[in-house]
Amino acid sequence: MYKIIITIIFAAAAVFAFFIARKNKGKNSISWARFYAKGKEAGFSNANIKLLKSLAQHSGLVYPAALFWSQVQMDRCIKKFIQDIKEKGTEFLPDNQEFLAKLYDFRKKMELNRPIYKNGITSSRYIDELQIVQVVAANIGVFKSRIVSNKAAFISIERPDSSVLPLNFNWKQKSLLVYFWRKSDAGYCFETNVIDETFVNDPPLLTLSHSDNLIRTQSRKSLRVKIHRAAILYRIEDSAASSKPEVTPGLKCYLEDISDCGCAVTVGGTAPSGFRVIVQFIIDKTPLSISGVVRSVDYNKTKKTSTLHIESDLIPMNVKNKIFSVMFGMLIDDVDIVSIGGGDTEPAEIQADDAAENPAGDHVFEYHNSRVGETAEDEAVEYDDRHIQNTINWDNQSKTEDDGN
Repeated sequence: MYKIIITIIFAAAAVFAFFIARKNKGKNSISWARFYAKGKEAGFSNANIKLLKSLAQHSGLVYPAALFWSQVQMDRCIKKFIQDIKEKGTEFLPDNQEFLAKLYDFRKKMELNRPIYKNGITSSRYIDELQIVQVVAANIGVFKSRIVSNKAAFISIERPDSSVLPLNFNWKQKSLLVYFWRKSDAGYCFETNVIDETFVNDPPLLTLSHSDNLIRTQSRKSLRVKIHRAAILYRIEDSAASSKPEVTPGLKCYLEDISDCGCAVTVGGTAPSGFRVIVQFIIDKTPLSISGVVRSVDYNKTKKTSTLHIESDLIPMNVKNKIFSVMFGMLIDDVDIVSIGGGDTEPAEIQADDAAENPAGDHVFEYHNSRVGETAEDEAVEYDDRHIQNTINWDNQSKTEDDGN
């Protein structure tokens, strides 16, 4: 009798274990099937999805498919991939650079699909104070200004520089178009009227009526990281794109921000717009260069420096990958950007994992200036603002194709 009972118990246990194993196997199979489906949706080839699967396994991801919706999990695997190819000495092999470019391209899409970049504003009442704006007056001109205060009844902006207009020029009752670029969002424009013009403030102010009909003119297509590091600037005359590091002396400057489609640098003195330049800098102990056109210039009267906003030429894949490595905080000894938050659609386990790494629980970019090697650190001291040249001799900075550019 006891033997029969024991036999029944063992049989039941075996059947139970069989169904549990089968259930787990089914879950695992569904998980990887979903992983491949998500990879296909993201545009990866079968070979790249297979490599991503291997990276996910080596990174210890409980939910591998989370790679395709969790920034934290994707960042973890990208770091793992960079670490592996560096250790093997295969970082700059074309296949590895191409795969890394695919990872960064998908990572960029993940960032730009966040609500912070998708959701806009519809009323001028939500414009931040100190926002830079472009004011367009029909048949008069285009002027730069700044929001001084934004109240429920009206907006106050700095009175545009009217030095090119008659001395008795009056802005009151003028109809204006106001354009501005909202940080981490998009470009906007709206129509308004000048309610009043006052001279009791310093600077003088224009009072504008509000508009609840803002037009979103352009969404952000690239990401930008704020940095502050030594760089070298060269003026060039030819129209060919260049990413070859220069060996001749150039103009000392600061690289202030960088993206996959341009950068901004600060130089001493005044500078015009519209000319072509090469900017040379260091990322991950590697000298890099990008060429492009200076689209606009902001002059700081107090510091006597100019910030050049440069639209880059087509950036080579290996250079762009290095820029993305800074942008997404992949380098330990470089500028870090920390993306916080893992999305509302993730399993609770993934959200808990992301929250443990990012306790703040919201989405922000944090910028940290840290070392990029001894040379860059030494240069950062040498290129303190006090050492930036006060004037620019652009004739001496000009380079031609005959000079080796």
